[in-house]
Amino acid sequence: MCGLAGILMGELPKRRVRDVKTLADIFTKLLVLSEHRGPQATGVAWVKRDGSMAVAKAPLPARQFVETLAYRDCLAGVNALTTILMGHTRWPTRGSEHNPENNHPLVGEVVISHNGHISNADALFRRHNLPRAAQVDSEILLRLAEKHTSPEGIDVPGYLHALEGCTGRIAAVLVATSHPEQILLLHGNMPLIIWHHPTLHALAYASEEAILQSAVGCAAAWLPLPLAPGEALLVDTSSWAMERVSFSFLGMGLHVGWQRYTGG
Repeated sequence: MCGLAGILMGELPKRRVRDVKTLADIFTKLLVLSEHRGPQATGVAWVKRDGSMAVAKAPLPARQFVETLAYRDCLAGVNALTTILMGHTRWPTRGSEHNPENNHPLVGEVVISHNGHISNADALFRRHNLPRAAQVDSEILLRLAEKHTSPEGIDVPGYLHALEGCTGRIAAVLVATSHPEQILLLHGNMPLIIWHHPTLHALAYASEEAILQSAVGCAAAWLPLPLAPGEALLVDTSSWAMERVSFSFLGMGLHVGWQRYTGG
């Protein structure tokens, strides 16, 4: 069990500084409230529309991590150009939390955070002849995403087909630095709860609804955005358009069906 926590920000002509700060504060609350899902390590990353990014992580519980200089420096870089603030609290199943390469977000051509485990990761690394930098099984999701990434971003149908070979449990959030406006959220057989704010063109996610409720408070403008198990959500932060994709996991066969709608 791990905790996913994050904020997506759509492109607005004039996003107010105070709104960015409000969203960053909500992110910090989401992270701290997710600590019980993974107290051994905490990590965050942001990506901007120009492809720049920053990452900070440490083998600390979230309540301690958010007080570190590394976290404060990372959060200070968040501005109106940010497309995603991605957070993770880790409960290790494989790979020591004292090796930063094992802690999430995992970073390469793609930035990913994952809740769950991939039980056949070793076999998949061998089958696909993929590079490996750490012991954590989640790295296979990163490397498969990189294999299906180009300057146009992640090939979503191709990536979802690749996941058909994985066994285990998954909820994940991904972004390619080559196409940072496009964010992919996967609700497989692990929880992923999403709320959105139509006016701010913002989306918040966590692994538990109670975490979102506590982080957002009484702000009535935040609305649930249901995503069923076996569904992915592809968010274009430049237009604030979203697409649902249905998929199957655990080798049960894959059916991809697209449903496009405007989230704002």
